[in-house]
Amino acid sequence: MSDRQIRTAGALLTVAALGSVVGCATIPGSSSPEVISSYAASPSLDNVPVPLPGQAPDLLLRSFFSASAHPLNNHQAAREFLTSDAADSWQDATGTLILSRIDLNADGAASGNGLSYTVRGTVTGSLGTGGAFQAGYRSYEDTIDMVLVDGDWRIDRLPSGVIMDRNDFTSAYQARDIYFLDPTRRFLVPDRRWTYSRQENVCSSLISLLAAGPRDSLADGVVSSLSSDVVVKARDGESGGFTVDLQGLSAMDAEGVRTLAAQIIWTLADSDVRGPYRILADGVPVGSGQSEPGDTWSIDDARDLDPHAVPDEPLRALRDGALVDVSDDGASSVGGWTASGELESAAYSSDGTVAAVSGHGDEPRSLLVGAPEGSPVTVITSDQISRPSWTADGQWLYAVTDGEQVRRWSMTASGRMSEATVDFAMLNSLGLDNPTISEFTVSRDGTRAAMIINGRLFVSVLENSSGSDESQDSAGARLGTPVPVASNLGDTAVSVGWRPDGELLVGTRANDTPVWMVAVDGSMQNQLTSRNVTAPVVAVASTGTTEYILDGRALLQIGYGAGEVGSTDTTSDLWREVPALQGARAVPVTVR
Repeated sequence: MSDRQIRTAGALLTVAALGSVVGCATIPGSSSPEVISSYAASPSLDNVPVPLPGQAPDLLLRSFFSASAHPLNNHQAAREFLTSDAADSWQDATGTLILSRIDLNADGAASGNGLSYTVRGTVTGSLGTGGAFQAGYRSYEDTIDMVLVDGDWRIDRLPSGVIMDRNDFTSAYQARDIYFLDPTRRFLVPDRRWTYSRQENVCSSLISLLAAGPRDSLADGVVSSLSSDVVVKARDGESGGFTVDLQGLSAMDAEGVRTLAAQIIWTLADSDVRGPYRILADGVPVGSGQSEPGDTWSIDDARDLDPHAVPDEPLRALRDGALVDVSDDGASSVGGWTASGELESAAYSSDGTVAAVSGHGDEPRSLLVGAPEGSPVTVITSDQISRPSWTADGQWLYAVTDGEQVRRWSMTASGRMSEATVDFAMLNSLGLDNPTISEFTVSRDGTRAAMIINGRLFVSVLENSSGSDESQDSAGARLGTPVPVASNLGDTAVSVGWRPDGELLVGTRANDTPVWMVAVDGSMQNQLTSRNVTAPVVAVASTGTTEYILDGRALLQIGYGAGEVGSTDTTSDLWREVPALQGARAVPVTVR
């Protein structure tokens, strides 16, 4: 089947203003601000700000910005703050900007019935079509004119588009993952979208987002088991669950059915849309392969593509240049060539293969690959080699040499490592002087790379330059445009690793903010507790239960998801030394 984006039929999922039609969801975007269907309850507008009689102009203006976070009926709630002429002419669909905060300053005293305010702030990103957050940092400044209308202030002139305070944005919108497939179809790939949270039912909007395909920046890195000529109907089941009817679906083999169902099931399940799930092809039930064709699907039928699966592997660490297994009883040597005492970084594959950078002093570094009990292969030798990074299936190994050359290898049937081309020309688009890549780590599905360049954090899509459905074959991979996702960290980033939930764990050299969690789309940056942490944090790693960091003194740990700033001040909000490695500076090594 084709892997192009699926077309959503206008007769089934209407993109329009919410008038007498009740809506299932509202999706922000410049060209399609609302996605609504005809069978879900209308979102409530209770507690949305409204103009108050005698309200001060600055307070009315702030209430307007809060109301702008509610996009129903072409931002009808926000239009209540405008004069009738301004309400008719305001072009709200030209773009949506998210500001870290909104500052207001009056341009002098009121003149007659008029008053002007300068609006300033820092843009952290924008919302694109389908609720795709696009990180972007710049200053914002514009002017809004206000007039008195029957004794009350109203906005008479304002810039086109919508601006939102970050707090209003996170209160009114919710992040949800839409799942596509990596080119090998072995992994589900999350595409994070922000949907309006005031709705009775999110089901149809999720399916419409899946049907519309991935965001533009991800399109060349993923595929879908839905072809472009399929039309989707989605509805609640008569006796619970959810039904998706795919009209015009071509004949599909068992593998195609399996991956298509996984995309649908995990997209719904991750947003708490519970099954059972009924999947139809032109009205005819599609079976799960484990049941009769008329039966429904459950999340267990898609468990082999679970995007949250975490391998049951112990923590390992590099201590004194040697790889050790870490347990409650202590740390024991992995043995073999990994016990050389000359390893400075390492990555463990899911099949037990180790990739490690070896060397000391001023001598060149070598990237060694092999099973600990065997003889390693020297893949490359260079003056500098970054910490290596495997994809979750162990198919590809990545590293950067001399801070500038992105390299990639795969294991051949004969056990040799074969290098494949990586086109990284897009790094030049950053316009940095002497860009140096100090960290480069790929996501478990192999579709994205997080990297630190000159102390700044970027995320790039690993695009399939061959144009085929096979993962970055001999034609090579292409590094997409790197996107800065944590500009608030400045150039302080030192280390980065992928968390099981697809977010990034970031270590910095800043004493007051040494550890962060960062969303892959740049929409969120959450500081973790700094209690008992001494910057710089030079290495990070995560498992399904624990976060690990190597700070200026020792290897520390904290419960997975604990330690976010603002949480209760308990022992769970404290980084503690890994018991088996107390007093040792050890680099955490985990399997993804």
